[in-house]
Amino acid sequence: MMSPPETKPGKQPGVVLVTGGLGYLGSQLIRDLAAEPDFAGTTIRILDNLQNENYRALMNLPAGARYQFIEGDILDPAAVRLALREVEAVIHLAAIVRTPMSFERSAWVEQVNHWGTAHLVEACLEAGVAHLILASTTAVHGPGGPFRETDPCFPQGAYAQSKRQAEVAVLAAFERGLQTTILRFGLMYGLAPIVRFEAVPNRFAYLAGVGHPLTVFGTGEQRRSLIHIRDASQAVCLALRQPQLTSGHILNVIDQNSSVLELVEAIRQEKPEVVVRFTEQDIRTHLSFEVDNSAILALGWQPQVSVRVGLAEVVRQFQSLAPLAMQTLDFE
Repeated sequence: MMSPPETKPGKQPGVVLVTGGLGYLGSQLIRDLAAEPDFAGTTIRILDNLQNENYRALMNLPAGARYQFIEGDILDPAAVRLALREVEAVIHLAAIVRTPMSFERSAWVEQVNHWGTAHLVEACLEAGVAHLILASTTAVHGPGGPFRETDPCFPQGAYAQSKRQAEVAVLAAFERGLQTTILRFGLMYGLAPIVRFEAVPNRFAYLAGVGHPLTVFGTGEQRRSLIHIRDASQAVCLALRQPQLTSGHILNVIDQNSSVLELVEAIRQEKPEVVVRFTEQDIRTHLSFEVDNSAILALGWQPQVSVRVGLAEVVRQFQSLAPLAMQTLDFE
């Protein structure tokens, strides 16, 4: 097995802008950037509209780090221009990511995820930004796989389609001279200062933690591409640290492809008594979505958190809750 090529870190940016920096990945990333010796002295500027009221992500930031915060929206040109002043690198996380909303408000999802990115790209070119990192999703590939980054994309639904359109805008900017890196993340799970529970891994860990049954659609053999939140953050740090390795590339960023039943088994390692129920209700959840992560592994990135360990950490957050015997309750 060949080792990744020896490389020297590039010049580290003086100011890094993180859009959507108070979200799930952003809340972890802004702390990890401060902990990286390679980014000592870097100013971490955060642009977030606080739509989800994630004020807690701004609390107890690492001492000694240089942070700036702008409350603003990527759809607001004035806020974007202000945020880009003297910025050398942009990590673009801002997006609508909740899948139910992507079906109910598809036009708004496209406006934020596609056109918000397209306008940001133009602003980066005008401001002389050196490097733009886009957080995309493995969902752009569509069902099936495992897919490589060079395979055709068949995104299903407004969210995946809007993220693919965002990728196209970023790739066009690369042709115009902007260094760009596109990171396609799998389903994120695990603990961070801000945690989301919509996706299957964290949702199952939460349900098991509070003593509720897990509902599996179909056989449970359907597979998903997973990435622990800390591993996702480290992939961004790699791209920022060594743009000469990642610029111009699209990279699938996952720890592994796991079946739903394998997730259940990982949770049972921590919570053996969890109850599992099977249903045929939602045909959309029967599909598998898998990707290949060999490209980013070849660059030296390695996942550090196993699915079992990552899910166990979430389950333990609810361990103080006593089991609830629902059948004994009288609601009259």
